[in-house]
Parts: sequence; C-alpha cells; structure tokens
Amino acid sequence: MLSRRHLRIKVLQSLYALQAAREADYQLAIDFITESFKPNLNTMTPQDPVKLEGMRKITTLLLDEHHRKGEISNDEDAPTEAIVTAKNALKYYLDLFRKDKQRIAKQLTPEVEAIHNTYLLLLQLFIEFGSFSQAERERQYDDPDNNPIAKAAGFDTNRVVIALTESKGLQNEFIRKGIMWGNEVNGLIRKLFRDVFRQDEAYRAYCAQKEHTVEEDQQLMQHALREVILKNEEVISFFELKDLYWSENGDLARKMVSKTLKSATEPDGVLLVPLTDDWEEDRYFMEELFEQTVTYNDEYEGYIAEPLKNWDVERLSAMDYLILKMSVSEMINFPGIPVKVTINEAIEIAKEYSTPKSGKFVNGILDTLSKNLIKEGKIRKSGRGLLDNK
Repeated sequence: MLSRRHLRIKVLQSLYALQAAREADYQLAIDFITESFKPNLNTMTPQDPVKLEGMRKITTLLLDEHHRKGEISNDEDAPTEAIVTAKNALKYYLDLFRKDKQRIAKQLTPEVEAIHNTYLLLLQLFIEFGSFSQAERERQYDDPDNNPIAKAAGFDTNRVVIALTESKGLQNEFIRKGIMWGNEVNGLIRKLFRDVFRQDEAYRAYCAQKEHTVEEDQQLMQHALREVILKNEEVISFFELKDLYWSENGDLARKMVSKTLKSATEPDGVLLVPLTDDWEEDRYFMEELFEQTVTYNDEYEGYIAEPLKNWDVERLSAMDYLILKMSVSEMINFPGIPVKVTINEAIEIAKEYSTPKSGKFVNGILDTLSKNLIKEGKIRKSGRGLLDNK
C-alpha cells in the first residue's frame, strides 16, 4: 500500500522530469533563434555574417531576459527584427513547455496506478504457474534426458495458489482492471516455469514431498517471489519496459504481493491490498500538489529566495530546490496537513533522493521559511493542520 510519502516522491519525480523538459524546450527555442539568423545560401542578396551574429546575440539575450515572464514588449530597445524573432521563439518555447506539462501531468496518475497493476500481474503469475504445474503432473510420460521432476506436489497443490485461483474477488479485480498476461509474454511464463523453477532446488524438493504444512506452502511462495521471479533478468526487463521507475515501484509491488500471499492461508482468505486507503483523496492530493507547484513556481522561488540569500542558487542541488518548492506548495495549499508533517516528509525524501547533507539543509530552510510565511498569512492551517501550530 502506498503512503503519502510515496505519492510525494512521485510528484517530485514528475517535477524533475518537467524541469528537464523545460531545459530542453528552452534549448530548442535557442536553436530556433540560431536558425533564424543563419546566412541564407539560396539568395543572391548580399548578407553580413557579423550583423547576423549580432542579431542572434541580441535576440537570444531578449529571450533569456523575458522567457520566465512569458512576454516580450515592443518597447524593448532592440531592432524590430530581433524583437519579432524573440517573440516567435518565446511562443515556440511556451507551446513546447505547455505540451510537456500536460503530458507529464497526464502520466502522473496512470504511473502510480500501474504499481497496482504490477501487483495484480504478479499474483496472476502464480495462478499461471499452477496451471503449468497441473499439466505437468498430469503428463503420463516424461523425457528421461530432460531432468524430470517429481510429481508428488507442485504449484497447483499449494494452498496459497489454490486460494488465489479460487478467489472471486481477485478474479473480479483481474477483469475490472483488464489484467492479463497476453499471448506475447506467454513464452516468458512458460520459460520461467520450465527452465527456472524446474531447476530450482527449493521447488524440486517441494515437488518430491506429497504432504506440506501451511508454513511450507508459504515458504515456497515467498521464496518463489523474492528469490526467483523478482531476481530473474527477463522478468526484470519485462517490467522495466513497462515502468520507468521499476527499481523503486517493484519493491512496493513485492511488498503488496507478499502481504496478499500471507493472507491466503488465513481464516479470512485472500486479502487484496488497495493502492491507498482512500485513492480518490490521495489522487487529488498528488495531482493538486503537482499542479500548484508548477503553476506558482516563480512565486515559490520568490519566497525561498529570502532564506537562501546567503546561498549560491546556481550551486544548489536541483533536487533540493525542487523539494523546497514542492514543500512550500504543500504548506500553502493543503491547510489540513500540519507544517511539521510537511517538513519531516521533506527531510526524509531529501535524505533518500538528494545529497547526504540535504536533510539538514532542507530542515533549516523550511523551518525558517514556514515561520515567515505563517506571520505573513501565506500559510493558514485548519482542522488537523493546526495540530503543530498550537
């Protein structure tokens, strides 16, 4: 199950992706200016390379000075051609950035929901193994040269697999989410079962013994998940192609699957782990945090500038800067979240995703900044958000 910290991290990752896109978009606008003042080799009109280079530099300077404001005035003390070209370059840049923002914002929720889909895919994998195991145990003849495996038991006799297979709730979730290992990856499942599990010592020992305790059934499943499936290079490659953040999201999916596997032999049966306790509310938090941080980026940078006045912003870690802006956005736009919660979350995220000293740095800046913004009335808390402001 995802926590709010996981959601904050997803927002941070999206902000980082948008920042990279912004820088690329700006470079494309610079390239646009450069192309605009290249000598035209198809004209007979004499051209002055020195003058063209001067116009390029003036136009680039105009864009550099005004691209954050989003507007270039006709009153600028520059040649008309430079102003017109700078305006066109600015429009080009803003259009690119707007499209990138929409694309990244649109991907945010599906990327998080994909973690739950991965969780369901992994559960379905065990059911598929159960089918392969049953077919193998029912086969009358084996190739004596293919290292035959004992047939006393298998995945299909495992209590956990049986519970997963018979769970109507799980089957309904597969249907509702459209979860299915398609034909194009059936070969991967078959190869994983025949070439990996059939050679795995733990699985071979399990198959050689007819009776097993509940604990033994659970041990096999946890071993299969942790030591075989999620360490198999082809499985990892498959999920990496589906999820850019597999190295992190895969661990979350593993924990969710492990919890469901453990529940399968409990009296209440298979427990499906939800994405969060209240996905609608958490999705709103995540999408709004991203939107507000991007929309009021310049304003938040202004707030941060005061406590950072003795720091060289150019040398500030890009991740630290994003964490500070995201945290300011959260403190201002979510009155029900206590300031201390926001700061503590920022510290932990900074420790994990930035430099070793980032936690202490972020703590100091946000502590000072939050006090200033509360005095100025920019941060106003209500309900649970007042808990640390008494």
